[in-house]
Amino acid sequence: MARSSTYTITPLSWAFSAGLLVIVLLLGFLSVAYASLLRSDEVETINLYGQRTMSPERVKSLTEVYLGSSLMQLDLNAIQESFLDYPLIRSAKATRNYPHSLDIYLYDVLPVAYIAIQDIMTLDEKSILLPLPDKGMLYNLPIITGINVDVPASDIGQIIPDETVQMLVNFLKKIRKEHQGIYLDISEISYDRRGIKLISATHGTTVLLGNEDDAIVNSIILEKFISEESDSGIISPYQYIDLRFDRQVIVKERKSR
Repeated sequence: MARSSTYTITPLSWAFSAGLLVIVLLLGFLSVAYASLLRSDEVETINLYGQRTMSPERVKSLTEVYLGSSLMQLDLNAIQESFLDYPLIRSAKATRNYPHSLDIYLYDVLPVAYIAIQDIMTLDEKSILLPLPDKGMLYNLPIITGINVDVPASDIGQIIPDETVQMLVNFLKKIRKEHQGIYLDISEISYDRRGIKLISATHGTTVLLGNEDDAIVNSIILEKFISEESDSGIISPYQYIDLRFDRQVIVKERKSR
């Protein structure tokens, strides 16, 4: 006759099983809580401020990789550096905006002039060669003409060593600051034996300002002259205005058709 056995669970075994169950439940709860925490700071929105030069495609390529990432784990320095790789961005600042936003503040370069070097490019206030914005010729800028500069377009980010270019850039920088109405009405600027020459964007008027030393003073005279002849700081519709002679403004009327 087979003998039957009866087994009993000791109090210690019950305690061990209950503890194990509590540990399993606790780990499950912590896992769920951790997963919820990770989801609680997912990047849902990226706000870009101060951007005027990049195309939507470039912006998308630089930002969409961060969507769905944890704000806490983002490398803000790496984000900033990725924007600074674009030559027209001067500074970048990335900040976390909890719970779900990444804010990126950009300060882009406002070029002083266009210049034709193989292709149309731009120059900043230090005569540094820069590309056009992604969207093309966005700015109402004068173009520097009559310059034969052998600088490859690949020298982006480098200062153009040509002294005439640097002189014209310095002149335009001062005009933009002190005589903005005139600056906005310049379509072309060049330099030859007669000195600095401007061409009005509005009327095509040629303006002769003389050499580098006289040009700034003559710009003041030009501003006063056009304020009496025209409105909004637009250079008057003469065929040319010559300010190279001391205390004289010589003009030539445009021939009537």
